[in-house]
Amino acid sequence: MTAASSASTPSASAQMKGILFIVVSNGIFGLTDALSKVLTGSYPPGEILFFRSVFVFVSIAVMVMAQGGWRRVQIVNWRLQWARGLLLAATSYIFVVVLKHLPLADLTAMMFISPLVLTALAPRFLGERVGWRRWTAVGIGFGGALLIIRPSGEGALWPMLLAATMPLTMSIRDIITRRLAVTDTATGMMICSTLCVMAGGLASLPFGWAIPTWEGLGLFALTGTLQGVAQFFLVYAFIYGEAVVVAPFRYFLLLWATLYGWLFFGAFPRAETITGAAIVCAAGLYIFYREMRHGRG
Repeated sequence: MTAASSASTPSASAQMKGILFIVVSNGIFGLTDALSKVLTGSYPPGEILFFRSVFVFVSIAVMVMAQGGWRRVQIVNWRLQWARGLLLAATSYIFVVVLKHLPLADLTAMMFISPLVLTALAPRFLGERVGWRRWTAVGIGFGGALLIIRPSGEGALWPMLLAATMPLTMSIRDIITRRLAVTDTATGMMICSTLCVMAGGLASLPFGWAIPTWEGLGLFALTGTLQGVAQFFLVYAFIYGEAVVVAPFRYFLLLWATLYGWLFFGAFPRAETITGAAIVCAAGLYIFYREMRHGRG
């Protein structure tokens, strides 16, 4: 290893900080999902998104001011920012709608299909070459997704089919994120996306909202604030640690979701869901490994 490369590589201590940040971030994200599921019992999806986003924005604003103020926020490509924000708003709305009907672990497992979809879209939209190994991993991963969806399983199928659209919207959002990362800061992306989700939630007001109780407002505030904190933890995870070290720990979110599903709702994933999630995660990790190897090669 050359002096230059060793200087640019984070120390073991920094790598551990990165891992800790992403594991804690996932734990907080999982908790906000569980709290949002609790809220779906009393409030419509749009109202949940609006109030949650208000407190997300407040927490982001406080952290921005603590880190040097708004001058450090850089937004150049407004058109792509709003497109990304609208995709996130659509994904968030679908998530909250189906969250009321699906176990937390099942829905979280569905979200991890997005790296497979992103790989499938990469040749067309990112100009990236995808070799046969990654295509094989995509195919195997989609097989695992079918186990999660359970086309012949128990209960209503429509929530899972609706949830199956999320990996597509998330993948398109990630494609836009890669392009924005060249010119815009991560904080700028968080601010724009939060405002879009807030506006999308507010647009549902004519369809009927429930008057929040003090307890409901407290849950909105707690959920939104925690989500804002989790976003900053996620950013710092990749500041301290290399992506090749930190990114695989994103899959800890599935463990958190399983834990919260059991603690809050007494739900535990079925054998088919566990098997399907394991296949999807393994395929996603292999794709990530191949991308890192290709990038370094």
